Amino acid sequence: MIIAVTFLGILMQVFAEECELSPPAENFDPQIYLNIEHAYVTHSKEGPKEAVCREYRTTKNSDGTSKTVVTSDYKIGGASRKSELDCTDTPKGTKPGQFSVECVVRGNTTKIQLETSVMATDNKNYALLQTCTKTGTGIADNVLVLQTKKDSVEEGVKSVFKDANWSLEKWYSRKNIDCDDIKE
Repeated sequence: MIIAVTFLGILMQVFAEECELSPPAENFDPQIYLNIEHAYVTHSKEGPKEAVCREYRTTKNSDGTSKTVVTSDYKIGGASRKSELDCTDTPKGTKPGQFSVECVVRGNTTKIQLETSVMATDNKNYALLQTCTKTGTGIADNVLVLQTKKDSVEEGVKSVFKDANWSLEKWYSRKNIDCDDIKE
C-alpha cells in the first residue's frame, strides 16, 4: 500500500510539472492578430514588477511561425537593466491561439522555452496572454495584458476581467510601477 501511495505521489508531481494552458480565444484570427506589430505589457497577474516594463514587437514569417522581439527596459535602484529576447512562436497542434515559443537572449546563448495561449483578444488592440515556462524549480505561470496603447485600458480588457471576476487593481500595472525607478 505504501508503494502505491508513493507511486501515486510521484505521478501527481510529474503531472503537476506540466503546463496547463487555458483555452485560446474562440475569435483568435492569426491573419489579423499577428499584424499587431507593437504592444506594451500593461498588467501582469503574477509579476515580477518589471514584467510591465516589457514591449512586444511581432512579425509574421512565411513558414507559419512568427518572430517576437521582447524588450525589457527598467531601472532598479538607479541601475539600468535592459534586455532583448528574440522569440520564435510556433503554433501548437490544431489549437489556433496556442504557441510553443523558443526565445534566445540577445548577446547570449541562453534559451528559454515556454508555451503561450491567447486567452482573449480583439485581434487588433489587446490580448490576454497566458505564459507558462518550465524552470529548474517547477512551472512559472502568468497572465499578461498586452495592449497597443500603454496608458489606457481597452473596454474589451475590462469586460474580460469582469467576466473572470478579476480586479485590475490587484495586478501589477504599468500605471502603478515606475519603470525608471522600480522599488525592490
